[in-house]
Amino acid sequence: MMLAINWGFALLVTGIGIGTVFMLLIVLIWIINLQTKLTNAINGEKKPVAATPVASVTTDTHPTPHEQAAIAMAMHLYFDAHDEEPHVITIEEVERRYSPWSSKIYSMRNTVIK
Repeated sequence: MMLAINWGFALLVTGIGIGTVFMLLIVLIWIINLQTKLTNAINGEKKPVAATPVASVTTDTHPTPHEQAAIAMAMHLYFDAHDEEPHVITIEEVERRYSPWSSKIYSMRNTVIK
């Protein structure tokens, strides 16, 4: 009797649940896009034009991207110095210290018959 489950009703509830989730995802995407458009309109931002080349202007406070890359490479080469380490593997044996937790196992199954 398959546990007396009404499979028609179960599939209907499953379908409605999955449909609800996908509809909410579509609504959330729409709300996020609308919020982005409203935020851009309030801030006065325009959509960037993809094919317009941007001329790089050097000022005293903002270096060009080429200058930024040169500075970053120089800093990387200057600060990224590693120590030379010997290629010797040493294994140091450490004596185990006493722990009360390691001795608990010995008293776990002691049965006291009185």
